[in-house]
Amino acid sequence: MTSATAGRAIFFSGMTVIVGLMGMLFFENTGLPSLGWGGICATAVALTSSIVLLPAILSLLGDGVNSFKVPFSFGVDAGEEGFWSNIASGVMKRPFAVLVPSVIVLLLAGSPFLQAEYGITTYKALSPDDESRQGMELIDDNWPEYISNTALAVFETEDGVDPLREDNIRSLYRFSQEILSIDGTTYVRSHGYFDVNMSEDEVVDFWDSSNDGDLPPMEAMLISAQREYLNESFIGNGVVLLVVGIEGDESSVSSREVVLSIRDLETKNDQFGGSTTVNVAGVAAYNQDVIEAVAENLPISLAFILTTSYILIFLQVRSVVLPLKALIMNVLSVSASFGVLVWIFQMGNGADLLNFTPQPIDPTTPVMIFAILFGLSMDYEVLMLSRIHEEWERTGDNTKSVAVGLQKSGRI
Repeated sequence: MTSATAGRAIFFSGMTVIVGLMGMLFFENTGLPSLGWGGICATAVALTSSIVLLPAILSLLGDGVNSFKVPFSFGVDAGEEGFWSNIASGVMKRPFAVLVPSVIVLLLAGSPFLQAEYGITTYKALSPDDESRQGMELIDDNWPEYISNTALAVFETEDGVDPLREDNIRSLYRFSQEILSIDGTTYVRSHGYFDVNMSEDEVVDFWDSSNDGDLPPMEAMLISAQREYLNESFIGNGVVLLVVGIEGDESSVSSREVVLSIRDLETKNDQFGGSTTVNVAGVAAYNQDVIEAVAENLPISLAFILTTSYILIFLQVRSVVLPLKALIMNVLSVSASFGVLVWIFQMGNGADLLNFTPQPIDPTTPVMIFAILFGLSMDYEVLMLSRIHEEWERTGDNTKSVAVGLQKSGRI
């Protein structure tokens, strides 16, 4: 009997959690699909165990399930009246007096989310007194050439292309100067631009080894060593690297704008005879790509979660309005959570107490929170509506059904 009633509610509750987690599968090029599959598998195992394994175990145990019963309880009341039913009755007597303030509070709590800024997590997410963070900050302050915020232009050249040919060096030199004209760039390093004090002709002469025999042995050896270092640092097997230093944090909007500006330069496609594939990488570039991936796939993910959740609740309670009500209330509650997230971790309220540095919100965090929290909150919504629906089918009394349904599911 219990499986016939509660089992159905458990099935639909578990499915709403799975649907929420499935929303993460749409975000390709991020780590969200892996998290989604992990959550789906765990929920599916728990759901199967609850429906199949648990009844079998209880059947085997029989009355022995209460052999080690706790000698006290926390107000368990199997009746139809109690704390939760009193709350439900009080709310139903003054619905607007409760509904309007509640919605206003949720909207106010969620309003900071409208000012959310996005950026991937960096070392500054660590505690200010963390040793590894302090080390990175010292490097950024004292050795700008080794700053962690860089954009990497990676040129994949075709076979037979010589990066050290004069025309390729000159083209790369001019391209490097063009990048330096972009606001927010601090330096450019490549085999064609490694010293800001050297002119284009001087760089070409540097790579010309035909006159090395006329140089003093020590000077020739030093130049040869420098060539070897630059060759190993920036030229690979069919690959040429150009490093661009960027001002500010990797997760800042200005850093992403620098990446977009570099990607928009048409001259990058003219390097090495125009026969290369150019990829602009780095932490700031990854940040931009993740934000674009989330923004591109968010509408279809939300549509899938909301539509499928609506269908599941509709199948459970056979009502058109109740699923819509459940979706609206859960969206409001999750939005309030997002607002608190931004208010604390981005705006810095409570930063001293919690010992953290305010940072932009990782773009995958709201997606992950929505998928998990929405699924879990809908899970309880389905359980509660199931108990209310069961009571309504038994009595036909809407008011009593809500009160009794909440009384029997409120403690959960």
